[in-house]
Amino acid sequence: MNDKLLPLQGVRIIETSDILALPMAMSILGDMGAEIIHVEYAQRPNFYRFLGPFPEGDPGINWHDRSGAFNGSNRSKKSFTLNLSEDSGRDLFKHLVSISDIVAENFSARVMTNLGLNYEQLKEIKPDLIMLSNSGYGHTGPWKDYVGMAQVIEAATTSHLTGFSDKTPSKAGQSIMDLVVAWNIVSAINMALFHRNKTGEGQWIDHSMLEACTPIISSPLLDVAYNDKYIQRNGNRHNTYAPQGCYPCKGNDDWFVLTIKSDDEWGKFCDLVNDESLSANKYPKNIDRMTNHEEIDNQIKNWSQNLSKQEVVEKLQSINIAAAPVNNSRDLLLDKQYKHREFFEQVDHFEETNIGKRIYSGLPFNMSKTNGFIQNPTAPLGFHNTYVLSELLGLDEDNILDLEDDEVVSEYKSGTEVQDMRVGNMPAGYKPASPSNQSLIDRGDVREDDTNYKNIIEEF
Repeated sequence: MNDKLLPLQGVRIIETSDILALPMAMSILGDMGAEIIHVEYAQRPNFYRFLGPFPEGDPGINWHDRSGAFNGSNRSKKSFTLNLSEDSGRDLFKHLVSISDIVAENFSARVMTNLGLNYEQLKEIKPDLIMLSNSGYGHTGPWKDYVGMAQVIEAATTSHLTGFSDKTPSKAGQSIMDLVVAWNIVSAINMALFHRNKTGEGQWIDHSMLEACTPIISSPLLDVAYNDKYIQRNGNRHNTYAPQGCYPCKGNDDWFVLTIKSDDEWGKFCDLVNDESLSANKYPKNIDRMTNHEEIDNQIKNWSQNLSKQEVVEKLQSINIAAAPVNNSRDLLLDKQYKHREFFEQVDHFEETNIGKRIYSGLPFNMSKTNGFIQNPTAPLGFHNTYVLSELLGLDEDNILDLEDDEVVSEYKSGTEVQDMRVGNMPAGYKPASPSNQSLIDRGDVREDDTNYKNIIEEF
C-alpha cells in the first residue's frame, strides 16, 4: 500500500446499499482515500453476495465473501453489520452519522423516512451532513415509488435505440447503466464536498438513475426537440457517416468495428483494401455510401474475413482511420495497452476468504500528484464490527456481546464457524449453485474454458 496523501483522505462515508451502482461509486471514492463503512444487515445482505463467479467455480463454505460480482464492486471499504429495524440499531447508526461526513443509501424512496433516518432527521444530529439518496426515479414525481434497476432504467431511456431495426430493443451490455450512475454519484458527492468546504453547509442529494442515464441519448433527444424527428434503431450503423459497422475477421467469433468519417478517409481505406469491387471512385460521396451501405458492407466482409482482427486494426490505425477489435474478456486482461497504463490491479484477499490474489479493474485516470488505487480487498461480512463498535463508537466488550445476542449486529465468523451461519434467508450450510465450466459451455453461456487461466494472466 502507498502511504501518500489521497484527495479524500479524512472523509468518512456511511454506505447502506445493494446491487452495483452505489457500491461501485463508494469503491471509487474509497480508492481515492475516503473511509467507507459499508453497513449491511446480515439477514438482508447485498444481493451481489449471492452471485458468482466464484474462484475456481467453487462457492466454498464462506460463499458470501467469495462472489466475484460482490468483490469487484466493494473493495476499499470496511464491512459492518447492523439491524436497522431495531431501535438500538438505528441509535447506533445515528451515533455513527454524528462522527461521519456523508451518508449514501439506495433504498426505495420511502425506506429511510420509515426508519426515521432521512436527511431532515439526520441533519439534526450532524448539521453539515452530506447525504446522497440514489433511487431509480428520484424522491419526487409520479414514479418515485417505482422499483428500478439497471436494465429497467436502460429500457426507460436508451433501449429504443439499441439493436437492429427488425429486432426487439436490446441491452447495451452488462449493467452498463449502473456504471453510468456510479460515476454520476462520484461527481455529485465531490461537488457537495467542494460546496461544504467553501460554505460549511451540508446538503441532500436526491439522485435519480433515470435522469443520470438520459443524457446518453442527448443527440436523439435534441432531434425530437429541434426537428420532431424520431430516430429508429439502426444496428451498428451511423446516422451520418458511412460506412460504419462491425465486420467478421479470421478466427472464432472474431470481429472488428470501423467508422469512416469523411470522403478522404474513404479514399485511403479503398487504397488500403486495393480491391476493384471496393473503389473510392464508385462511391466518392458520403451520401452515395449511405445509400449503398449494404453493398459496401459485403465488400468489407470479403476483405476482413481473411485477416485477424489485430491485423485489420493495425492496418487501419496506421492510416488514421477509427477502428478497434471486438475484444472479449480475456483479450482485455492480456491487452498491452492496459498493461502499459497499469489499469488492472492485483489484490491479495483476506486469508479467511481463501481467494488469494486476483486482478481487478482500477481507475480510468492517472493523476500526477494524487493517483488513487485499491486500498484493500473487499472485506468479509462483519469483519470490521469491532473497529466500528469499539474504536469509533466506544462500546465495551459486554455491550458488543449484548448487541450480538439481540441480533442488532451479526457476529463476524470465519473458518468452520461459517457453516453455522445464516446469510439472508438461506439456512445454515447453504451454498449457491455453481454450474461446471463444461455445463456452461454446453448451454451456450461460455464459449471456451482456459484451465490454465491463472498462469496465463500471471505470466503476462
